[in-house]
Amino acid sequence: MFGGTGEGFVRFKLFGIPVGIDWSFLIVPLLASAGGWQRALIWTTVIFVSVLLHELGHAVAMRVFGFAPRVSIYALGGLTFWPEGAAPTVKQSFVVSGAGPAVSITLGVLSLIGVALAPSSPALATILNDSIWINLVWGVINLLPIMPLDGGNLLDTGATIVTGTPRPRWVGAVSIVTGLGVIAGAAKIGQPFLGLIGVFAILRGWERWKDKRPDFDQALKQAVALGWSGNREGAETILLMLKQVATTDEQRARVAQELAWLHLMNGKPEAAAELVRTLPPGWQVAPELKARLLATKDDVDGVITTLMPEVTNGHLAVTAAPLLASALFARERLQEVEAVATLMLANAKTREDAAGRVAADLTARLFHANAAESCLRLSEFLWKKFSKGEDAFNAACALVKLSRPDEAMRWLSEAVRAGMPKLREALTEDDDLAPLRERPEFAALLTRAQ
Repeated sequence: MFGGTGEGFVRFKLFGIPVGIDWSFLIVPLLASAGGWQRALIWTTVIFVSVLLHELGHAVAMRVFGFAPRVSIYALGGLTFWPEGAAPTVKQSFVVSGAGPAVSITLGVLSLIGVALAPSSPALATILNDSIWINLVWGVINLLPIMPLDGGNLLDTGATIVTGTPRPRWVGAVSIVTGLGVIAGAAKIGQPFLGLIGVFAILRGWERWKDKRPDFDQALKQAVALGWSGNREGAETILLMLKQVATTDEQRARVAQELAWLHLMNGKPEAAAELVRTLPPGWQVAPELKARLLATKDDVDGVITTLMPEVTNGHLAVTAAPLLASALFARERLQEVEAVATLMLANAKTREDAAGRVAADLTARLFHANAAESCLRLSEFLWKKFSKGEDAFNAACALVKLSRPDEAMRWLSEAVRAGMPKLREALTEDDDLAPLRERPEFAALLTRAQ
């Protein structure tokens, strides 16, 4: 399970993830003490390790998505907390919800295998049997589609992913029906604690059933996605609906900011600026939105002042990079253009994704702005990351400009080896390579390119 905030009377870090043990966890050894100190020690240890590994499954998944989680262990299990202000996507939440149960089921299966091997130690056999009960049996129960268990979270996020919109009433109905089934099953096998889970399922399910309003955060993300994909009419419909149901100043401000973005996309900067002026005092306007409004007034220096801190902290959006780079080119601040390109390149997964294309474009623009050293460094960085012939070719052109022909020939050889579109044409016609064509090794290179 995962949620909001949590502390503990014992705190430590595991793999850089803060972990807290709540006072209530002390109930576990007390309840197990009736079987003797050795039994209490084994039971408490297996529970602690199992719950900790389950929550670390959630936490590691959060870390993979760039969030800083925190874990709390308490009497009834554990919680993994999103950092304050986190806004994960639905798919990220789905993966995080499933990561914990995946760890538990894996531990349970391994414990089954261990029991099948008939361990000679009675203590080890007890540990493995406890692990099967905690990780496999309760792991399966945890996957039931009821709130607030992981299975309920998987149902909630999964329904949103499949249908494209939050389905609180669906989730609530399933949780209520399943909860009734759990209560009936618990009564039949005499497990009151399991029945208590069924009661929670019904109560939480009823809360979800009554919630007819759209999930604000998910609906806002859907509107943003529609706007950036070009469906601005659909985005505006959702935003105007959210404007009506917003209940806090923060929600109203977030809707106003997205509506401002929409006006800007529709070529209405005045309307966008007016909405920004209505935001509450102290509200942090998105830097890119602020910069684009400044750009409509040809405030080049304002654009630079607004966006350069985003480069420094590594948060510059790929959509804002060309805007900032154009402003920097206008002021001939070429070293800072290189910094923008380097950040984009560091964030690029492929040379063809948005960040990779921006980095390659800025590299070419720096070359034509006579910043050959910057072009060379970026071309080498691109080559090291993606090994594309185009980048080796560009490095050679930069080296020709820097009067380093021997190195240029070596880079051209790499371009020929890696291959690139219209390579032979570029070798014979590109004016930047003219100083190299008289060299005897160039003819051999041309033959290899053929």
